[in-house]
Amino acid sequence: MVSLNKVKIKGFGNIGEVNLNLQQITALLAPNNYGKSNVLESLLFGLSFIQQTTQTRQRMMGFEPYISVNKYIAGNPFVFEIEGKFNENTDFQYGYSFEWRRNRNIDSTSPNGVIIGEFLKIKNNTGDKPKFSTLVNRTSPSTTKYTPSQTGRCDKELAIDENDLALNKLSNFDDLFYHQHIQSIKNIRIIDADYLSDPRTFFSFRMIRDDKHQYLEGGPIATYLYTLKREHSDLFSLLMSAVTLLIPTIESIEPVVVSANNLQVDDDAPFELSNQYDIIVKEKHNNQQTSFSYLSTGSMKLLYLLTTIVRANLEGIQLLLVEELENSIHPSLLQSLLSVMKDFLGSTKLLFTCHSPNLVKHMSAPQLYIGLPSNKGVVDFRTIKPSKVKSVLQIAGAGDMTLGEYLFDLMLDAESDPDIINHFFVSQKEE
Repeated sequence: MVSLNKVKIKGFGNIGEVNLNLQQITALLAPNNYGKSNVLESLLFGLSFIQQTTQTRQRMMGFEPYISVNKYIAGNPFVFEIEGKFNENTDFQYGYSFEWRRNRNIDSTSPNGVIIGEFLKIKNNTGDKPKFSTLVNRTSPSTTKYTPSQTGRCDKELAIDENDLALNKLSNFDDLFYHQHIQSIKNIRIIDADYLSDPRTFFSFRMIRDDKHQYLEGGPIATYLYTLKREHSDLFSLLMSAVTLLIPTIESIEPVVVSANNLQVDDDAPFELSNQYDIIVKEKHNNQQTSFSYLSTGSMKLLYLLTTIVRANLEGIQLLLVEELENSIHPSLLQSLLSVMKDFLGSTKLLFTCHSPNLVKHMSAPQLYIGLPSNKGVVDFRTIKPSKVKSVLQIAGAGDMTLGEYLFDLMLDAESDPDIINHFFVSQKEE
């Protein structure tokens, strides 16, 4: 499965530049209003842009909520770059940039928004000195250069619409030796688990068709868990064990089907009711089993979160985004939650926002991107310099603080002393 290892975003809202080296679990740590949600939104936007039609991309280049009005970065193009692996032996780098549409009645070189750059590079790691080879290189809106064959150079020109991506146009060239790689990039999936604030809204239905039937897959969590138990019984058992570990008051969880086969239906009825599903829960202090709907919001969130992670890994999702992971979860459970998530994520990666020192203390420095104050109002997330990690831990310990508590103090100190940023944190060029 394709893995996603690095992401670069520029020119989105108040994001000047953000570079993320994605670990299996990565956190954006900052107080409110530091741009955490904006980073997640930019990732969804950047990938969606690749997968949309030309007409939709044209509209996206004029979506005003994402166009910066910050006087220091207004007018900067949007830049989206990703890096990862197709397999153990093949790395890739892909990116594009476009100028946002201008909705003012003034002269502009690109009033409608145009794609101005794009590249695709591949590296085969089986040689003695592997290096990236450029397969696509676009430096103007209307033409791109690409590599036509394995022995060729990246010099064949291709005319292209200023609202279209070379990646999408070249995906129609079935005989390209890197056609499969292009398709793999187009099929990368980033999922935003924004349902966690209201767990009942997730697991929407989708229609599946085959030669003889059409049926619904996914659906409410009860339907999904019932199917998971039937098709992946071992994984279902592990999931239920994790849930009861994290929520000790729950003794058992069982998805059940309420059959509609016994309902009386007239011959001229337009349809038959489908089976209904529910989750039956036995809690220690209750004298009977109850429905899933009786659980607390926090318990629901945990069940939905872990089920989503299981589903993301099974369906080959590259990156799962979660807002404020710590909400509705007791601090004493956070370490166990991180451990359980790591077991279930597999090749899927998790990026979440956080402002909880209690959660951060169970993570390592490379997993943490700290939101730093800026006197320009520009989003700035960075990791701690590897050479400074030990001293940061020592300073935190000397002050009888956890790493998370000290980092929040450090963020506040950086507002009054900008030199702290350069001393402790990796510069954007080093990310």
